[in-house]
Amino acid sequence: MTLAENLLYTTIKLIAFKGGVPTSTGTGFMFAFAQNGDQIVPCIVTNKHVVEGADMIRARLHFGKDNEPSGEFVNCDFDISGGVPFWHPEPNIDLCAFAYADIIRQAESQGKTIFFRHLDMSLVPEDGDWPYFDALEEVTMIGCPNGLADEANNLPISRRGITATSLGKDYNGKPEFMVDMACFPGSSGSPIFIYDRNGYLDRKSNTYNMGTQRIKLVGILYSGPLISNDGRIVLSHTPRVEVASMMHLGNAIRASELRVLDRLIRQTTAVPVPPAEVGEVVEN
Repeated sequence: MTLAENLLYTTIKLIAFKGGVPTSTGTGFMFAFAQNGDQIVPCIVTNKHVVEGADMIRARLHFGKDNEPSGEFVNCDFDISGGVPFWHPEPNIDLCAFAYADIIRQAESQGKTIFFRHLDMSLVPEDGDWPYFDALEEVTMIGCPNGLADEANNLPISRRGITATSLGKDYNGKPEFMVDMACFPGSSGSPIFIYDRNGYLDRKSNTYNMGTQRIKLVGILYSGPLISNDGRIVLSHTPRVEVASMMHLGNAIRASELRVLDRLIRQTTAVPVPPAEVGEVVEN
């Protein structure tokens, strides 16, 4: 599988339920936390607002065969009635995670294999790397806008755009940035990558790496600004309605905030597992 194909299998549609009734959709992605030698804590990362108020999260995962997707899928339900265990401690940072190793073990106990790929901290830029990103960078987002996905193949949707604010600067003093691309509800929790397929300029060394792929996880989408337009319906009393339109901009949390979750997870009693049990890491 190519790098691009692997990226698709890191990301899943999430459906939130309350009392058995679906309440919202969002996006999540697989991430390997608390790496220690050959041990990891595999989690699904998403936004707090995607899971807030829900008691169950459903994800449709792939069955695998011979380290490839088999074309068969299974709905996996995560009980979060007691809350999501890994909650970013800053109230204004819309990020959380929950473990999925039990789902993997449950499938294995039934002679099944869950297939996916997960991201890890090696794809997240170090603190000293952010100033070397250009003021304009092409970015790729993978997710499920408005709950849309390729249901027949159980795959998310990819979108491309550019950074609308500099990755090297905190947008409005927060650890986030903006992207210029169509962002919709359901895209919340989508990973945003710099994915250069045919080469890139290394601003640290001021050299162009021709023919070299670069993949960096730079952010997680959490919202998008709306513009409100006044509209009119011509009736006897002319009621006033408001229409909210997307501005094709999105707000993203810097991926460096995943390090905060990583420290939190390392302090818990979460049981690490070997990476072989939870799929391969997408490599840079």
